Amino acid sequence: MEKIKINKEYFLKVLFILFSLSIIGRVITNFLKIRTCYSWQISEFLINYQGGFVRRGLLGEILLFFTKIFSMNAEQIELTIKIISLICLVVVCAWFVKAFLKRGYSLYILPLCFFLGGVALTSDWIRKDYMFFCFFIPIFYFYAKNDLPMWMKILIINILSIPIILTHEVFVFFTFPILFLLLFKHYESKGILRSIIFSLLCLLPGILAFLSTLLWKGDQEIAQNIWNSWAEILNLEKEEIGSAVGAIGWSSSETFKMHFTINFLTIDRVKDFPIPSLLGWMITFPVIYYISTNALLVFRKNEKIFTKCDKTILSYILIFQLLCLFPVFAILSVDYVRIIFYWIASSFAIFLLIPAEKITELFPSAFVCFVERVNLLFNKKYLQTKTFIILLMLFLGITSVGFEIIGIIRSTMIFNIIRLIRLLFLPFLDH
Repeated sequence: MEKIKINKEYFLKVLFILFSLSIIGRVITNFLKIRTCYSWQISEFLINYQGGFVRRGLLGEILLFFTKIFSMNAEQIELTIKIISLICLVVVCAWFVKAFLKRGYSLYILPLCFFLGGVALTSDWIRKDYMFFCFFIPIFYFYAKNDLPMWMKILIINILSIPIILTHEVFVFFTFPILFLLLFKHYESKGILRSIIFSLLCLLPGILAFLSTLLWKGDQEIAQNIWNSWAEILNLEKEEIGSAVGAIGWSSSETFKMHFTINFLTIDRVKDFPIPSLLGWMITFPVIYYISTNALLVFRKNEKIFTKCDKTILSYILIFQLLCLFPVFAILSVDYVRIIFYWIASSFAIFLLIPAEKITELFPSAFVCFVERVNLLFNKKYLQTKTFIILLMLFLGITSVGFEIIGIIRSTMIFNIIRLIRLLFLPFLDH
C-alpha cells in the first residue's frame, strides 16, 4: 500500500510539472504571435475617450497619451499591451503561489484549466483579466487589515475600484456584492436600514462609476471616432475597425440575445450525437465546484492545514460569487474560460484574504442551508479521493467561447500534457 501511495504522489508531481510547463509554453507562444491592432486582444486596450466618455475607455486614453509622447507605432503598441498583460499575469500568479505556500496548501490546484491555466492556455491572457486582480487583491488585503481605520479602508476601496471599473465594468460583478456584505456586517449594530444605507454610501463613488459605464455605453459613431484617433497616428485602415472597438457600437438587445443564444441554445455534435450547450454547462459547473472545494482537502499534508470548516467557508464564497456572476454568464458574455477564471480566482482570493470568522457571519441561514445541501451531494466518501480528483483534473476542459467540444478537449490537462510531450520529442521522431 505504501508503494502505491508513493507512486501516486510521484505521478501527480509529474502531471503538475508537465501541465505547468505547457501553460508557460502557451503563454510564450501567444506572446510571440503577431496579433495586430485589429484583433480583439489588442483592440480592447485601444478604447478611449476620443469620441466622448464611454465605458472601458480609461486605459485606452492613457495608452493614447503615451503613444503620442513616445511616437510609438502599431507594433510597439502591440508589444506594450502584451508586456502589460504579461506583467499582470506574473504578479497574480506569484501572489497566489506565495499565499498558498504561506498557508501550507498544495499547489496542484493552481495550474488547473479553470483557475490560472485556462486563460493562459489561450490568447485571452492578453486581455484585462489579470489586471483586474492586480486591483482586486489589494482591495481585500487592505480591507482585512485590523490596524487601518474604516474611513481609510473605504477610501482605498474607491481609489482602487474606480480606475478599474472605468477600464472594464465587469469588475463590479465579482467585487462589490461581497464588499457590500462585509460593510453591512460592519455596520449591522446600527440597524438593518442604516446598515444598508451606510454600506451603499461607502461604495457610492464606485457605484456611480459603474452606472456611468451603463449610461454611456457607446454607439457606432463613438466606435468610429475612437478608431479614427488610432488610425491617424498608427497608419491603420479607418474602414476596418478593430474587433473590440467595434463592439462598443453593438446594441444592448442584440448583444443580450446573441450571448443568450450561444450560451444556452446552441447544440454541438460529436459525430451524430447532439450535445446542447445548456446540458454541457449543467455538467461542467458542478464538476468545477467539486474540484475547487475538495482539491485542497484531499491534497493536504495534514488535517490542520485545510479543515472541513475551511471547505465549508470556501463553499459559501464559491456559490455566492457564482450567483453574483450569473448575469455575466447568462447574457453579458460568451467568454466562459475568462468568466470561470473570475469566479474561481476571486473566490480563492477572498478565502485567502478575509478571516474565516468574518465570512461565516456574512450569509443568511437560508443561504447556509442551501450550501450545506449542495455539499451533501458531493460528500460521498468514494468521491473524495486523490484518484478521483486527479481523473477529473485530467479530463476537465473549458472552451474559450460558448460550448464547443473540440475547444473543451484542447483545454484539458491531459491534452496539453500530451501536446507538450509530442513537441518535446518531435525533433527526435523526425530523425
